[in-house]
Amino acid sequence: MTILKDRRDEILSRLETVLEGLTIPLTTGTIPANNFVRNRNELPAGKVPGIILLDADEVQDPRAIRMADGRQLPPGVQVMKMTPEVYVVLDVRKPQNANVGQDLNLARATVIRAIFSDTELRNLCGTNGQIYYDGCVTDLARNRTMEGQIGMSFTFCYPLIPGELVTE
Repeated sequence: MTILKDRRDEILSRLETVLEGLTIPLTTGTIPANNFVRNRNELPAGKVPGIILLDADEVQDPRAIRMADGRQLPPGVQVMKMTPEVYVVLDVRKPQNANVGQDLNLARATVIRAIFSDTELRNLCGTNGQIYYDGCVTDLARNRTMEGQIGMSFTFCYPLIPGELVTE
């Protein structure tokens, strides 16, 4: 078997390119481009502050792809929902946590803008797909680490076309 095209991998690869090349402005400095890792639990010390991308999960979207009357879909075609996670990790600023909240918000806005403004990501999702920002979780709450991290969840909906995946 030869893999022809895998939209999941193409979306994740493009997302990696977008995030890896992203410079994030902070109140005092920046998170430079290339301070990035994919599918690792933490950033190496030399890449803090930085960004982590986790491939995460994929499930079938219950929406059906609709075809014009008289046309049929190829077997197995369906819409999938993939939910990668993006984490921004700041440098530790304890005990005062100076500007941590503001910098996490700046990072959040920069990441969201970069993902939603990327034409290639939208094109990979296709006309039956969509990109959603699902929300975020920070470590800035009672009984959390309070070190300056934010995790953002995105949903990429795209068509899974089995005929694109393999050939004989």
